[in-house]
Amino acid sequence: MTRRVCTILIILFYILTTVTSYHLRRQKRIVGGRAAAQPPVDDPVVYLTQSDRQARIYGTRDPNKGFYVFRGIRFGRPPVGLNRFQRPIPQHLEGEINATKWGPPCSQPDINGKKIIGSEDCLFLNVFTPMLPDASDGYPVLIWIHGGGFRRGSACQYEMRNIINKKLIVVSIQYRLGSLGFLSSGTKELPGNNGIFDIMLAVKWVEDYIEYFGGNPKKIVAFGHGTGASAAFMLALSKLSKNTLSGLIAMSGSILSHFAIDKNPSSTVQYIASTNGCPTSDTIEMVRCLQQIPVNRLIEVDSSLETIRSTIDGFLSGLSNLLGPGPVIEGNDDGRFLPNLITNTPENFLQFEDFPSIPLLMGVMNNEVGGAIFGDYKTEIENKLRTVPDFLNKYLIPTLQNTISNFGNKSHSITESFSRYFNVFNTGNNSAQIAKIAEAMGDTLYNVPAFLTVNYWAKKSEAFLYSFDHKRKRNCNNNFLAGLPIVKARHADDIPSHGDDLGYIFKENTITGESVQCDEESNEENERVENVFTNLIAEFARSGTPNITVSSQGDSLFSNLLPKFSSKTNPFISITSTPRIMEQFRYCEIGLWTGLAERLKSNTCNFLKNTINIVEHEAQKVKNIVTNPVKTEDRIADVMPNFTVLKNETKVPKIDDLMKNTKYKTQKSMSRSICCSFRSDILELISELGLSSVASIVSTQISVSVCLIMSSGDVDCGISVSVTTSIE
Repeated sequence: MTRRVCTILIILFYILTTVTSYHLRRQKRIVGGRAAAQPPVDDPVVYLTQSDRQARIYGTRDPNKGFYVFRGIRFGRPPVGLNRFQRPIPQHLEGEINATKWGPPCSQPDINGKKIIGSEDCLFLNVFTPMLPDASDGYPVLIWIHGGGFRRGSACQYEMRNIINKKLIVVSIQYRLGSLGFLSSGTKELPGNNGIFDIMLAVKWVEDYIEYFGGNPKKIVAFGHGTGASAAFMLALSKLSKNTLSGLIAMSGSILSHFAIDKNPSSTVQYIASTNGCPTSDTIEMVRCLQQIPVNRLIEVDSSLETIRSTIDGFLSGLSNLLGPGPVIEGNDDGRFLPNLITNTPENFLQFEDFPSIPLLMGVMNNEVGGAIFGDYKTEIENKLRTVPDFLNKYLIPTLQNTISNFGNKSHSITESFSRYFNVFNTGNNSAQIAKIAEAMGDTLYNVPAFLTVNYWAKKSEAFLYSFDHKRKRNCNNNFLAGLPIVKARHADDIPSHGDDLGYIFKENTITGESVQCDEESNEENERVENVFTNLIAEFARSGTPNITVSSQGDSLFSNLLPKFSSKTNPFISITSTPRIMEQFRYCEIGLWTGLAERLKSNTCNFLKNTINIVEHEAQKVKNIVTNPVKTEDRIADVMPNFTVLKNETKVPKIDDLMKNTKYKTQKSMSRSICCSFRSDILELISELGLSSVASIVSTQISVSVCLIMSSGDVDCGISVSVTTSIE
């Protein structure tokens, strides 16, 4: 009897121990201990406990790809009522959460601009994961920031494709758009940048919760396209998100892009407020008034501003400008109010290396604006070429120069230097002219900002560059950036243009998340490009160093590391079905637009060589005159026979007066000084007494005053040389 009782007790103890052990393992997974095996694949549930909060999040499983999706998870409280135009308030996970449906997109115009869609209550995100938590350290996390000109787009447009099978977690997020997200008066009452603060709050949510979905909170890579890429840079550059990101991926956008920053926010807020019938002199009253305006009315006024800005210069403004409210530079904190997000100019952030030491992967399309230029804009361009006198030199080139004015050449006299680059304008070939316009706009709006960004980034951290050169063979990418001028006027050929690369990473949905049916046939070449591209992104997210598949001979492929960007060789990968590692990215074109004289003087860039030689020759003549003063017109005429020489009949100012005038560059030598005054647009040329940058290589007129001044200040001689050059 005793033996039987003992046996029963042993059995009961075993059962109790087994049940307790299972319960403890289950409890550990719920409260965040070592993860247990994933739940049944068709019934994904995430359990979590943080502090005194508990939550269950119910998701779905993709029946075809097998990954898990948790849709429409709120990360911020509704930014409505008095919370409109305010920084977002976090929403913690708690209770039962149904994450099986998309959240509404943020308020915006529809694809045709005729209706308003979405909701002001839109701070939702989606989590795509290949596996629920297990005993591993967690997968790297990509945070997807959609583009759309800070006016359009949603997280639910982007359904994950093959990238989710690369052992990554992707979180797609939403942020307030238009005036609701970016209107700024430049004051503490309306500082702006709330859309970027939304993104920052979503990243904080990922830091706090992603481990419960199988992700590694220490491996977070911000990943954006167009204005979404610009926003990703702002996130990385802000001290408020310090030590948050482990990497940055930027597709067709940069912090230096012309569309990244609203350069005239006061004009924007004046228009938005006055058109909505709100006061503009008292910021507090203006904000109170705008908080009462119906959301649809706000979006309609945003659209009217977009129409005005996109038609000022036609296709030039439609493709290059920020067409509505956008991020602003707030300036340094004063210590009295909430800390600012963007405290300096993008140029200063990069030039002074005030950015985190994290790897950067940056990419551009082969012909970013080609699809639009050969689309609906083609007729407008043809009309301008036919009817606007000297459209190239008076409108196109100055406008494009202005898009990179902080880094490029500011002298309009450089226009002559483009004569060889734009030589097709002398042929009468309309198609060739339009193609050259597309190339030039692609360079100034996308390629130059990308080059400058990776060039600066590589001085402090690792940076990598790619060019997506695969010709488009997809017909299902029309909804990703729907409504933007750069895509709504698309031409239907195979030009690899803005947004075409998105279809190789994501499956396309409508703006509200409905699946788009596409009758596109399976294409082996497309699948190959998709595999190359997603592998590049996945490997970068995992290691910070992209490992890519590179063509060797014919179809023979081998694995290779993409070399780090360097200012000497400018390496990049050309993404096609047979990708190649190449060097000197857009070498001559970037030299032209940014004023890199050494490039333009090289044998590689011979399209400007003759022009440079002419100007160098004339510059040497000026140097000879300055360093070897002469007193007679005849002597000057001998040295510079093609120049008009005028004798100076007026007394030259004394040296003390010259020293006070910043227009003069004065060099003292013993008891004598040689003083030269020059036009401001060629100051660099003369200060170096030679060719130092393309910013100074061409001037339609050079005015030189040469004087020899005794130590007493009396004028010994005075000669004025007026130099006129004409370069064909």
